[in-house]
Parts: sequence; structure tokens; C-alpha cells
Amino acid sequence: MEEITSSVENLNDRVVDHFAKWADMVGGGEIGRAIIALVILILFVVMRKVLAHGVVGGLGKLANHHRHQTMAMIFNAIQTPVQVFVVVLGVYFSVEVMDFSEQADAAIFNVLRVIVIATIFWAFYRIIEPLALGFNTFAGRFGAGLADDLRQFFIRCVRTLIVVLAGVALLEDWGIDVSAFLGGLGLAGMAVALAAKDSVANVFGGLTIFADKLFKRGDWIETPHFEGVVEFVGLRATKVRTFSKAMVVMPNAEIVNSPVINWTRMTHRRIKMVIGVEYRTSADQIEKIIERLRAFLKNDDDVAQEDVPQMVHLADFGSSSINIDLYYFTLTTDWLEWRDIRNRHIIAFKRIIEEEGASFAFPSQSIYVETMPEMAMSQASEHSDNDKAQQPRKTPEKMG
Repeated sequence: MEEITSSVENLNDRVVDHFAKWADMVGGGEIGRAIIALVILILFVVMRKVLAHGVVGGLGKLANHHRHQTMAMIFNAIQTPVQVFVVVLGVYFSVEVMDFSEQADAAIFNVLRVIVIATIFWAFYRIIEPLALGFNTFAGRFGAGLADDLRQFFIRCVRTLIVVLAGVALLEDWGIDVSAFLGGLGLAGMAVALAAKDSVANVFGGLTIFADKLFKRGDWIETPHFEGVVEFVGLRATKVRTFSKAMVVMPNAEIVNSPVINWTRMTHRRIKMVIGVEYRTSADQIEKIIERLRAFLKNDDDVAQEDVPQMVHLADFGSSSINIDLYYFTLTTDWLEWRDIRNRHIIAFKRIIEEEGASFAFPSQSIYVETMPEMAMSQASEHSDNDKAQQPRKTPEKMG
């Protein structure tokens, strides 16, 4: 490490001496140094495009040509940090050529050093996403759907770590004893742990979602709190878009501790239906209707024939109908296709019943009166006598 440092310092001294000779060639003095410093800065500004797009970009194209997609994305990610680093290097040599005071040089170099440290960590921050492509091999064991969510989870964790390390490096560069600061935080560690217990529980809840494969982005889930489509599984919470198009953000710990129904993982979709026929329908008609309904479901390509029940039976005697219960499953789990199949089946069932000469029942009531109370009968007879009395009488014609 010391040999590398000494070699870099020797190279730096040679470059600075070479630029100083350029300044002497244009007359020396402050004006000559300012001219050379400006030329150096312009030169490095021009070189940043050449290095970033020519060298780094060319390496990226070469890697892409050889189907090294990860390396190509890494080279593309570091182009901008390389440009910033080259410009900072140009500013550094320009300042070295100028004859500033030691205090001014120290202040400028401190600022440049901070920019260099930030640029290095920025480059690492940008290459995490391309490197995470290799994480797909491991994440693929959890299923293709969860692979992308796990990769995003990994990227967020590593990027958070890089930001923390960058902050620590900058504090150390400014002369702040970070170890002593962290040691002081240990005194309040218990309070911090108690305050952060919910956040830690949510993080472990997110890991549980991935490990147990509860759901992934795009799944239709239902919990006691909400029902909708998963849009994002985060480090702390999960975002679900309900069917009313509202966004629900639920902490991962609460989701894990609640029963979750993943409707997307249905193997088939169920249809339950009750058909009521009139009581005047004969037994022979009912038997033929049931036979034809069973044959229809058995020969329908959209109805599941294996691994699930397919039942058509008389259910009970209803208040105004004889009820036929249908219970079966479709092959598709898509909601729109399922609704189309159900719509087609309802029309087919109605046609079967009509062809058998039967009709659908509708709610009705019949009232039978066996006897009437005596008071009601006397009132009825009085009304009858009054009606007769009010009728006009015919007078007999006189005999001539």
C-alpha cells in the first residue's frame, strides 16, 4: 500500500512540474499560471467526454457485444461518476499550478477530497443495480415472480449501507471521531431498540413474506383489513391497490400476523348456482333436466373435469320452487373469462329448462280460506240484502 501511495505521489509531482514548465514557457508569473490553469481545466473538461463515452462507453459496448450484460450495465452506470472524477482531477491540477496560499490550497483540497469520496461511493451506489442481476440466480429459487421483489429488496438494503458508509467516511475525513460517537450511542441503545422494535418487526415481516412466498407483486390477496392487487413489497410495508382503486399501505408485521388469502394461486375458479323450477314440474321433467345439466357440464371444454368436484343435485323444496343446486369449477382463473363462461352457462341452462317444457319459479304466495267468521258472514248477507233493496222494482202493466 505504501508503494502504491509513493508511486501516486511521484506521478503527481511529475505532472505538476510538467505543467509548471508550461507556465514558464508562456512567461511565468501569475498571468502565465492562470492561463495554463485555465487550459488544464478546459483540457480535462474535454477529456471527460472522451474517457466517459469513448473509453468506458466503448468497454460497455464491447462487453455487450460479447453478451456480458452485467459488465455492460456496470460500465454504463459509472460513466457519469467518471466524468465528475475527471473534472475534479482537472480542478486539482489547475489549483496546483496556481500559486495560492497554503490556507487556500488546504481549503480547496479539502473540498475536492470530499467530492472525490462522494463520487466513489456514488459510483458504488450506481453499480449495485447491475450487480443485483446476479442475485436473480439465488432469488429465482423463490419463484420467478418473487425474484424481482427480492432483487429490489436487496438493492435497497445495500444502497442504504453504502449511504451510511459514505456518511461515516465523510465524517472521518472532517476529523469527527465516529467510533466515539457510535460508542456514545451505545448508552442510549436500549431506548433506541425499544423505539425501533416496530420497524425491526416490519423488516422481519418483509423477509417472512419473501421466505414463505406469501405473495408477490401483481397477486390478488385478501386479508381481514383489505382486498386488492399487490403493487409493491417494501422493506417496511406493502402497498396494495384495492378494487376501488385506492392505495392501502400496510406494515409487513401486521400482514404476516394476519390470515392472507392469495386468490391468484387458485388452480380453478368456482361457480355456485341454484335453479328453482315450479312445483307443477313433473318428476320425469326434473330427472331429464338434471341429466341434461350434468351432460352439458361434462362436455363443456371450459369446465374442469378432474381434481375438483362437479355436482348437480336437487337441493331442497323451497318456499315457492324445487331447487336444483349446481357446484362446479372452471379451468380458467381469470375473472373476466370466468364471467363470460358463467354468462354463457346461464343462457344454456335456461334453454335446457325451456326445452323440457318446464319454467323457472318466482316467489309467490297462495291464500286458502276454509271458513269465514259468523260476524263476517252476517255482514256479507246484510250487504247483499241492501244491494237487492236498492234495485228498482218493475210494476205490472194494466190490462186494457
